[in-house]
Amino acid sequence: MSPSPILDLIARRPVLFDGAIGTELMKRGLPQGHCPELWNVENPAVVRDIHRSYFEAGSDAVVTNTFGGSRLKLESYGLAARCAELNGAAAALALSVRPEGGFVGGDIGPTGKFLMPQGEYTEAEFETSFAVQARALAAAGVDFIMIQTMFDLREALCAVRAARSVAGGVPTFATMTFNRTRRGFFTLMGDSVAKCVAAFEALDVPAFGANCTLTGSDLADVIREMRSLTPRPLIAQPNAGQPGLNRAEKVVYSQGIEEFAADVPKMRAAGANVIGGCCGTDPDYIRRAAAILRAGRL
Repeated sequence: MSPSPILDLIARRPVLFDGAIGTELMKRGLPQGHCPELWNVENPAVVRDIHRSYFEAGSDAVVTNTFGGSRLKLESYGLAARCAELNGAAAALALSVRPEGGFVGGDIGPTGKFLMPQGEYTEAEFETSFAVQARALAAAGVDFIMIQTMFDLREALCAVRAARSVAGGVPTFATMTFNRTRRGFFTLMGDSVAKCVAAFEALDVPAFGANCTLTGSDLADVIREMRSLTPRPLIAQPNAGQPGLNRAEKVVYSQGIEEFAADVPKMRAAGANVIGGCCGTDPDYIRRAAAILRAGRL
């Protein structure tokens, strides 16, 4: 592992990431079905304000508005040719509000496609798609690459290898999304926690963990299992509970701020070095988490 300021910080104290970007964009008017990454050039002030609000809430690091920014994912909007442009613009927006001592991660999410034999794509095709995105993010100056919400370990490893090949030494982190079953925690594609940890260890991923789908209480159990298998820094970014529709037919999440905050000490005690939020969390959730992490008790 090469020296990195973000890894140095993680080694010294608990680090706080940001919360959801997608739900924040929707609050600010992103139309259903519209490409979120397109707002990096269509409504840059909105995207910039979201990043600023998370830094002001206490995030040590935020991630770019590029969760669906891989070439294959953008292809579904007819925007594949603009992959480098949209990712570069996203990084510039986040970096423009990065405070002294803050960090920006280049966000890479799943392609939305499936590898053979479940789908039609090869690992080489996935790696080529991710490489275009990772190259643009690294060239724009992000501090790390954040691969997240992966439900297929093979796809996650494609993204890691792609980023490694083009990012010029920028550290690459990864998180999987798990479901709780009677047999334990597994991804949608059946990958166990132990299998994921072993694979990330084998590729020398410097920090990894889990995000999305689960609450902080469930994620604490995932992190506890991971901690029994690895000494590496672990990342936990839970949802604000489960989504549902209110009377106005708008998506809401089941956990309020205090319920979410109550899980922060659980994740930390389980071994999480990095904590943040995923779907349904906003700057107020992160502000409360920051108060807890920095109260000197964890």
